[in-house]
Amino acid sequence: MKIHFSIVCLCLTALIALGGCKKSTEKIDDQTDVMMTDDAPVVKGDSMLYGLSCDGTSDSVVVIWPFYGDPITLNCIDAKENGMVIGKPEIGDWIGVMRDQQDTLTATMVVNLDALKGTWTYPVMPVMKEFQNMSRRAQRRMMAHVDDSIKSNFLIPREYGFTLKRNHNAQAVGRVMRSNTLEDDSPVIYPPVKNYIKWYMLNGNLVLISREGGFPGAKDGKKVTYSLDTLQLESLSGDSLILTQNGIRYNFHRKLNAMEANKVAQEKEMKK
Repeated sequence: MKIHFSIVCLCLTALIALGGCKKSTEKIDDQTDVMMTDDAPVVKGDSMLYGLSCDGTSDSVVVIWPFYGDPITLNCIDAKENGMVIGKPEIGDWIGVMRDQQDTLTATMVVNLDALKGTWTYPVMPVMKEFQNMSRRAQRRMMAHVDDSIKSNFLIPREYGFTLKRNHNAQAVGRVMRSNTLEDDSPVIYPPVKNYIKWYMLNGNLVLISREGGFPGAKDGKKVTYSLDTLQLESLSGDSLILTQNGIRYNFHRKLNAMEANKVAQEKEMKK
């Protein structure tokens, strides 16, 4: 089994080396110096070590096989005690490790990136529009449901979040197809859903790239803009992920996929 695992690791290393030869295509952000290549973001200033978790990894040490180089054994006792082992690494998992600047054989943070992939959401409730700002049709609909039934008809929670995929691809979760195309006809409003397209790690933080406007290279005249959301990883265990952003704590739950996340909300929307 060890020989087989070693062969897999070497094959993955060769594939990644070939992928690194692809040219950069888009500059995303001047401050963090992020370049989009054909298959992944390239981030300058990222000191996280990436590789595969190898045999010997335990609660006290992590053995990582970097994509370039030989396996390295790192002490992770302090990281474990400080709650900085985000997702327990298993043999063969893709992981990222932050090392102590004074002692490079000590890990200050370990992230199981394979466990981080998937669909993660948290519930979002709509807010009522100001009555005077509603269309006449929306006003009539609201007045027709002035009792508790308005809660079941319009105050429907949705799941917001993202799907983290292979090759650093990302997808937004939260969009629901409406039964009609007139947004003003609804007496409630939901927060906007960001159009996430890519994700990457930066010194132990999760960074999501969203794109708004037209499409790169299109000739429709629409300006393409990008934005970065940086989130701090707090914990990752099974179906639970806790992230913080600007002091706000988000409790995410794992979903099967983006379609299943808002299945109930979609069914209720289509009945309106």
